[in-house]
Amino acid sequence: MQGVSDHPSGGAKTPLRRDSLQQQIYERLRNGLVSGAFLPGETVSSRGLAQSLAVSAMPVREALTRLTAEGALELTSSRTLRVRVLTPADFDEVTTIRVELEGMAAERAAGQVTEEDVARVRALHGDLTAAAETADADRYLAANAAFHSGIYAAARWPLLLSMIQRLWLTVGPSIRASVPDHLHMATSMRFHDAAVEAIGARDAEALRAAIVGDIETAAKDIRAFLAEEAGATD
Repeated sequence: MQGVSDHPSGGAKTPLRRDSLQQQIYERLRNGLVSGAFLPGETVSSRGLAQSLAVSAMPVREALTRLTAEGALELTSSRTLRVRVLTPADFDEVTTIRVELEGMAAERAAGQVTEEDVARVRALHGDLTAAAETADADRYLAANAAFHSGIYAAARWPLLLSMIQRLWLTVGPSIRASVPDHLHMATSMRFHDAAVEAIGARDAEALRAAIVGDIETAAKDIRAFLAEEAGATD
């Protein structure tokens, strides 16, 4: 299993500022969960993370407490903390809600988007395309999360965006565990290409369709993986 120090979110590549240290730690761990740097069922410890980040354990424990309250982490019967393991039923619920909320955010974004927003989304799409071309799963998933977030942020509904981000916290590790392979990336990029074209055209219906299509298509492979894993543990 991948160690904490190997995580792009857990390493100390970028020095942490001393202001708002707990918030920075929380954001780094959250981004790691969203982009799949942590896998379902992986044990996390405040001591190990604190060592890898070169900080004291207290702000790490506070960040882990927040992530547990948000449903990204769970406490096992042995009192260890681990990345949440989704059942197929859990995943169905998350996917259904994602379709509604992310579809809503995409549709609203098309009506609110500025030229600066479009330029930002196009740049994020460029990063995503480059990641897909190299078939680098870690790079791709981080770029994918940034691309989607860039679209939803253009809706300018902070509460909606925070709700979507919480769902991504829950599902991110399962996406990394089950996909993406080269075929998945190629399939998903067709929806991403359609999304960037739609947001440039301010086409709300087309943008919503691209986002929903992306979610639902990827969900088939992820759910199949989760069902297989659940069967293996029965």
